[in-house]
Amino acid sequence: MKKLILISAFTLLLTGFTAKAADRLAVVELFTSQGCSSCPPADAFLGELAMRSDVLALAYHVDYWDYIGWKDIHAQAAFTQRQRQYAQTFNLRYIYTPQMVVSGSFETTGTARRSIIQAIETQLSKSHDIYLQSDNKTLTLDGPTQDGAVGVYQVSYHKEVVTEVRRGENRGRTLTDYHIVQDLTKIGQWQGGHMTLALDINALNKEGGHAVFLQRQDNLHIVAALRL
Repeated sequence: MKKLILISAFTLLLTGFTAKAADRLAVVELFTSQGCSSCPPADAFLGELAMRSDVLALAYHVDYWDYIGWKDIHAQAAFTQRQRQYAQTFNLRYIYTPQMVVSGSFETTGTARRSIIQAIETQLSKSHDIYLQSDNKTLTLDGPTQDGAVGVYQVSYHKEVVTEVRRGENRGRTLTDYHIVQDLTKIGQWQGGHMTLALDINALNKEGGHAVFLQRQDNLHIVAALRL
């Protein structure tokens, strides 16, 4: 099934298809760990956000808490590095869990519900003229010239996983994690105009959810997203 999103107040004829107005997506990224006793409330909150049609919720499990007794099987060093990039952008002196980042432009602790909801609404109120279309083999982009490079990322995630934790800070607890990122791949770079990119078909063949998002390379703001 072909899917289309329009992130604008207008319509556009795009490669033979008429773009239709659709809900914008705010991208909420949670940096978390099964070895962190402060994280389960934020994990549950992300699960709530994942139910919203206007939010793309993603959980990146980091690996720097693995040493305290429980190795998080979902953790990847690449996700810790992604969090470090955000820390540099936000001028933070350290990385921490649980941390939520909204569309690359706002960060706070993952349990600051009111601030996060407000940041989501702020993001959704912004107007963009970026058009994304996918047939699950390719991604077509169209939009105005950008004032900097924009990375195009494909992400795959487990929708829900339940784990019995036997060691570490959460020993004896049964944790439910949502939208756990498995793969994050940069599939291209865009600076505006019309472009078609090939999607990673192997990643799409995995069970779970799939999406793409566009992220500026200078300030890390996420300017568009599409569920696949």
